[in-house]
Amino acid sequence: MVTHLRGAERDIVNQLIDRNLFTSTLTAQTPKATVNAVKALKKTVVQQHVNHFLQELVGTIPENYQENLVWLVGPPKEDAETVHILLATLKAVINVPELQGNRADRSVLTQTIVRQVHSEVPQLDEREIHRRITQLFVDRFQLFTPDTPEYVPLDQDQEMIEYWNVDPDFNRIAQALVTRLATKVATPPLTRLQRLNRALLIKRSLSRATTSPQLWQTLQEHRTELAQQWAELGRFDLECGDDYALLLDRTRTPSRAKPTVVAIAVARQIGEVGLPTAKLMAKIKQVTAVLFPDATISPTLVKQALAELGLVTVRDAFVVATPIAQRFLAKTTPEEESHHE
Repeated sequence: MVTHLRGAERDIVNQLIDRNLFTSTLTAQTPKATVNAVKALKKTVVQQHVNHFLQELVGTIPENYQENLVWLVGPPKEDAETVHILLATLKAVINVPELQGNRADRSVLTQTIVRQVHSEVPQLDEREIHRRITQLFVDRFQLFTPDTPEYVPLDQDQEMIEYWNVDPDFNRIAQALVTRLATKVATPPLTRLQRLNRALLIKRSLSRATTSPQLWQTLQEHRTELAQQWAELGRFDLECGDDYALLLDRTRTPSRAKPTVVAIAVARQIGEVGLPTAKLMAKIKQVTAVLFPDATISPTLVKQALAELGLVTVRDAFVVATPIAQRFLAKTTPEEESHHE
């Protein structure tokens, strides 16, 4: 029996899926749908519906801190280095003098935050710290919005200065995150459907080759029920083939990242015949040179895209394309893009 969600409840759950957070602070720029969702969250029945849906879906409900929701669903435990960077970034931003009080301008110099975190995590260089902070606070929690100055004089030959606009609810969310990380939350026993939904939520794709026979059988037997659960959010289509399953998000914009385009091309070229793992980096460089001869693209980023999109699997020291690779289309145009067919 699938829990049915109303409009505001659906908006709350979708925000939790998108950023692991639902914040209650409203500004003049807050969309009307979010305003309605914040008001709805004050009702006990709405909280119950949201919790019941997420409990059925993945077996974990959000923690409520003063009407700010934190929902960390992912690996059983974040690695110590990631937690260290997370906490150091929270500390650095809270202590930025420019953000004290209720200033309308909430921009901070990116390099200031990166250097402060680097002083706390000296084993990583600043470039890697910038990447990790971006993953956490820009992509995952969406508490930072990248910004660059609107006007740079044309006669000035200077490096573009990067800023982050900080969410107005940052301090309250920071406290909620610290409290959540300090609280030992045991993962309850999960049903097979909950385990499947967790895997789909995190990976967005599964294949027969990389999924246990028991779970794959469960997926085949309950594909209609699983599809109905995801369809309740008004954005997901669960597509199941004989050898793959894809959770397609209609709100997701096509990726324009060059490493993603290269990764799709590599996977489609090596196919099911495969390639020795020792030759993968050479293959990536070869495909990159053909697709983007004038660009510098990190082979490591391409390997990450191969893994994150579920395009390949490793069998007996061979890298083999998954059936999912055939569901992607890669194009090289003045604005490179890649997307599902």
